[in-house]
Amino acid sequence: MGALYDAKQKLEKAIAEKKLVAAEVRGAVSLRAGLLLTFIDENTPDDDAKLARLRAAALAVLKTEL
Repeated sequence: MGALYDAKQKLEKAIAEKKLVAAEVRGAVSLRAGLLLTFIDENTPDDDAKLARLRAAALAVLKTEL
């Protein structure tokens, strides 16, 4: 598993822990990051730019560091 997939898993965990509406939060993060979280899986190659955008979006939406 790569860093991008790990970040997605941390995001999913943060959503669950905060008991938020998962679809809304995933959508907001996806829009801010410019990538669809649905397409990130354990075989997704790491991309530093995408990872940075995902982390920034999670921080903006959830106030959570990945």
